[in-house]
Amino acid sequence: MPSKYKEPRVCECGYESIWMSNWSTHKKSCKLVTHVVSTGEQERIASLERQLVAKDEQMKEQLAAKDEQMAVQLAAKDRQIEQLIKKPRTVHNTTNNRYVVEQHINVFGKESINHITPAQIRSLLADPVNAVPQFIKLKYRRAPGGVNNNVRIPNQKRAIYQVVVVGEDGEKQWENQAKGDVLEQLYDDNSGELEIEADEDTREGLRFLNHQDKVKESASGADGGRRYKEQLDKIHCVISN
Repeated sequence: MPSKYKEPRVCECGYESIWMSNWSTHKKSCKLVTHVVSTGEQERIASLERQLVAKDEQMKEQLAAKDEQMAVQLAAKDRQIEQLIKKPRTVHNTTNNRYVVEQHINVFGKESINHITPAQIRSLLADPVNAVPQFIKLKYRRAPGGVNNNVRIPNQKRAIYQVVVVGEDGEKQWENQAKGDVLEQLYDDNSGELEIEADEDTREGLRFLNHQDKVKESASGADGGRRYKEQLDKIHCVISN
């Protein structure tokens, strides 16, 4: 026997039935029920479309805000770069091992000796062994205003000195040079200046000149270069302190 409901089922179109099979068949074929379902589905779809449009607008607003924020940040970076370009150069050029230096300092080899008196020269000549190193100390480390502070040792562990030179741009710069080359130039230049001041007719002048002859012989290989090396070592101590 076919199944039936306890109470009759009533359709929107007015059809009613207590029999389950009849009710099921009617629901599948009733145009009014199909229309109601279709309308509800359309409304749901329309609601989803409205939500998608709203989300799309929201995303557009967020992207526009981010674009505006990025534009502000880029403009700030551009201003910083422009300011750095206009700022005077105080950096060093590591490619050429050259460094910006205060422009009042004399170029290496062109030092001022106006602060050294004749009495000081005579006192130096009276001590031939220490005359050249002490003359260098007086000349490079005692000049007023540090105008002769044009030689230095950037790293005691490396055989490198730095001296002040004129760069290609016309500015004075620190330049790396080999320790041995700088020490030899320091000795040659400054011993030569003292030899000019030394008077062989005086006791201190003659002693100094005799000592210089021995150092020059040492530099050529006599005594294994001992005296010459001692002079260079003393000069290094002066520069490093």
